[in-house]
Amino acid sequence: MNDTAGVRSYDAAAPTNNRPGLPVVNLDRAHSPQKVLAHGDLLRRFVEGEEIRPVHMRIGIMGACNMRCNFCNFHSPNEEQFYDLFSFKDSIPTENAVSLMRQFAANDGRAVTFCGSGECTIHPGYSAICDAGHEAGLRIGLITNGSRLGRPALAECVASTHTWVRIGLNAGTEATFDEITRDREHTFTSFLRNVSRLRESAIDPDFRIGFNYVITERNHREILAAARVAREAGAHYVRFEPEFYSALGHETIEAVMAEVAGALTEAAALADDGFEVSVPKLDRGPMDQVEAVEGDFDRCHYSRFVTAVGADGHLYPCPQVHLNSRYRIGNVIDDGYAEVLEGGPRAEWEASNPLRTDLCKSCFYRPQNELLELLRRGRIRLDDALASYAVEVPSTLHADFV
Repeated sequence: MNDTAGVRSYDAAAPTNNRPGLPVVNLDRAHSPQKVLAHGDLLRRFVEGEEIRPVHMRIGIMGACNMRCNFCNFHSPNEEQFYDLFSFKDSIPTENAVSLMRQFAANDGRAVTFCGSGECTIHPGYSAICDAGHEAGLRIGLITNGSRLGRPALAECVASTHTWVRIGLNAGTEATFDEITRDREHTFTSFLRNVSRLRESAIDPDFRIGFNYVITERNHREILAAARVAREAGAHYVRFEPEFYSALGHETIEAVMAEVAGALTEAAALADDGFEVSVPKLDRGPMDQVEAVEGDFDRCHYSRFVTAVGADGHLYPCPQVHLNSRYRIGNVIDDGYAEVLEGGPRAEWEASNPLRTDLCKSCFYRPQNELLELLRRGRIRLDDALASYAVEVPSTLHADFV
């Protein structure tokens, strides 16, 4: 991480590309890792060592998907050992998911992101689940392959209940999109009409819709074309991220990293007041089956603010590690969310897995965890950080999606 000596500002733990030749990391507002600073009361309790409940839940309500993306972790031979609990047959029944939404809201929950190992929008009860969450006061986000967004019932659900939608783009041309996703529903061409329609019809004044692009060896030459597609479609942003496997890190694109860096720099030049281009950290190491540890923190603090539920109905510390048996905490469908969170299972799991360095060598949420560690140690004074953040970010976009 950045140098820890001396007085620090709250952005000391911000993600950076440390290798020469890589572009400057520039994340869009919706994905800022510093959004935790919008929760002053929670942070104060955290720094003082008090228990807090997660405000954001990441959930996959089913394992099945109608695409087979060639970079998908859950279908990759690179991850067969890591995601050992994954099954495309897993699905949380509608009534159980509805109950979980209400339980989460009743236990200090504020926001839910539907994501996971499968495609949530093909769940037959997706709209009913979202309606229940929205009625309980939760804000709703969706990570999707976008194939169903043009269907009237789903489009109405998204427009009336969602705060944001992030769509997998992953190509700059329809031919490449179809090749790497095995799509059969003409999804790529639908982006040009569906994105702008949802942007215009959404009720939430903070609604954002954008694209995510996983950079691989096969699609890296279409980065600039994809940014142009995203802007033409009317998206608020396009977010790039490098392909990542738990035991490989970003090694799959190492040979083309110079081309990737150049293309991202060109794509970033397309940004304007109405369109953001998110440039990622490109030099993140492996998470599993390695000795090197990245990040100056021993415990996962981020999981105090955010939690994850898999399509198997179990609670996990975060979405990066869900469906791995080493991280499985307890079944919130059978036993209840509050009972798993505070009735013993989470405490038992944390006692048996005391250090993240024994499990997660690198961490997707490293910036958040390092910031929280610095605040907990007092290396950054909380009052100073909150005051500086309030001046620099007077209004945090999607603050509850920490």
